[in-house]
Amino acid sequence: MKLKNLLKEQQQGPVDYQYFLEQIDALANAVRDFEQELGSALETAEEQTGDVSYKQIQNQVARYLSGASKQVTGVYKLLDRLQDKPTTSTDIGEI
Repeated sequence: MKLKNLLKEQQQGPVDYQYFLEQIDALANAVRDFEQELGSALETAEEQTGDVSYKQIQNQVARYLSGASKQVTGVYKLLDRLQDKPTTSTDIGEI
């Protein structure tokens, strides 16, 4: 479900922005933890095998997850802005 549809649905009652902001924080932490865990596994595989392709994979994963983190941060900023202002149907159309 798109965010604007969710907000339209929730217009009858307040959206619990704080809950969603906390969920986004948890998601961002999970992405960072996952990157560290996978990076460590790939680094270990490189050390054990001497295969430098593991380093290339590690770099590619880091780029992908960096992009994901930026997107998650964007959602956080959006919700943070929305919680600070009343939502009208005009505002929702701009999302």
